[in-house]
Amino acid sequence: MNAAPPDFAPEAHFASAYAALEALLKGGRTRVHCALAQPCARPLFNLLLQARRQGLALTVVLPDSPAARDDGNAWERLQVLGAAVHWVGPQALVLHTSVCVVDGLSLASGALPAINPVAREDFAGIVLYTDAVLAAQCASALEMHGCTSAPRNAPDATLPVGEALVVKPAANAGLEPWQAQLLQAQTLALQADIDEVERRLQDFDRQQDASIGPLMRQYLDLKRQYLAQLHAQFGSEEHRSQAQQAHDSFEQYTRSHPVDEPPRHEKRLDEDEQRALKQLYRKLAMQCHPDRVGGADKAAAQAWFQRLQKSYQLSDLAGLQRLQTQWALSAAPATSAAADAAEPSAPTATPAPAAGPLLAQLDALQTQRLQLLRSPTWRTLASQSNWDLWFSQQASYLQAQVERYQEALQPATDSAP
Repeated sequence: MNAAPPDFAPEAHFASAYAALEALLKGGRTRVHCALAQPCARPLFNLLLQARRQGLALTVVLPDSPAARDDGNAWERLQVLGAAVHWVGPQALVLHTSVCVVDGLSLASGALPAINPVAREDFAGIVLYTDAVLAAQCASALEMHGCTSAPRNAPDATLPVGEALVVKPAANAGLEPWQAQLLQAQTLALQADIDEVERRLQDFDRQQDASIGPLMRQYLDLKRQYLAQLHAQFGSEEHRSQAQQAHDSFEQYTRSHPVDEPPRHEKRLDEDEQRALKQLYRKLAMQCHPDRVGGADKAAAQAWFQRLQKSYQLSDLAGLQRLQTQWALSAAPATSAAADAAEPSAPTATPAPAAGPLLAQLDALQTQRLQLLRSPTWRTLASQSNWDLWFSQQASYLQAQVERYQEALQPATDSAP
């Protein structure tokens, strides 16, 4: 018998989510268990159909709602092929996130129902990892048996019950640990992606300041002077508005790009901030170090600790403060010695957290990520494969504009550039 693969830390996928899930399912050998929190889009249905056709035992759990039943997918096709399709109402179990377990070892969670081969910036991403303990918890929580279905088109029926989902008595007492762990992994994945986007934005700003910063300042200043001159000469409302806009643009640029200020990522903390950084780092390291948690929580703790290390190495005090807030909101894994001594499948001593704060945190992070991805700077840098070439082209354009405005501002020149 082959040994189970070792657990590995959560791995986030956004643009590559479809390919990653497709590879996970194609690598399956025995069974797939997929529980969906929202109606399923066609790309995921097709992946599940392919998994069944390649011989994997397939179980699908779906919310029993009009939207889920009318999502356009022919779930009966899966049933004809031998898959088990279960419809579950909220009175049985509220699924706060979607999860797909492959061979009882590997998991994918997150925005599975919305997955698509075409990458979208508003896609919330999925998380892949191997965690046999968590997989067992998911399977245990979703323990099923069959019951008689009401006819689908019965005239006096609302929604047919279909296959019933049996939920353990404690399942509705707060958020179950397995769902909490999935939501925590998604939170970490979103925050890590936000950190990476912000790092790239800072790198772009730094290179832009070094390449065209002085030219940009000169261009905006000359444009401001020229339009102010036109306003003084003609005095129309249109000239006044243009002059004001040029003045505001110059002021905004000089405020956000002071001449003597180093790039944001090179700022140094003062003594008080350095002291606060070290104290907060030590406090969080004591709470989320992987060696201080039980086996069921080690993968999640490892991801937390990696973020903690990265923020500390970058002297990112604000990042550590965000991490502290997120750790508190997500009801972090238990760190007592008793957790280490417990059986791997035993629940931790930490009370089950409420779903509300975790879901609110995920929504806030997704909003923050979308704002970054939709910013003009990100759209520019994401569309340019060669930043040096782009900065060179911008420098040539700005130099030409500077020369035109300098010529236009000469007393003997009356024509506009």
